[in-house]
Amino acid sequence: MSEENKDPHSKLKKQLNLARIIFHIPNFIKLSLRLLKDKKVPFHLKLLVYGAIAYTLSPYDLLPDFLIPFLGFFEDIVIGILCLIALVKGSPPEIVEGHVKAINIENKQKYRFFR
Repeated sequence: MSEENKDPHSKLKKQLNLARIIFHIPNFIKLSLRLLKDKKVPFHLKLLVYGAIAYTLSPYDLLPDFLIPFLGFFEDIVIGILCLIALVKGSPPEIVEGHVKAINIENKQKYRFFR
């Protein structure tokens, strides 16, 4: 038996996990931008992200968009996301933690009306 047959709520759990990920995308972008501006973050990590941006804007691709339309575009997105993840994971943990706390405080102040 497959795992979905054992747990009738597995599909709902997967949908909730996806919703959580989508909900946190703006915070992840804010964190990435803050890390790019932070002078304590190693330069090579910033260079990796700027390289991904240049690659995305470049007309040259590993998988050309005109040959494989969807995969060519998808490849640019995947490279960008992987470089942002490398930026966050490679940055000193105490710096990342400080920025995450600051973003949480900003969000609480910004959305306090909805509480």
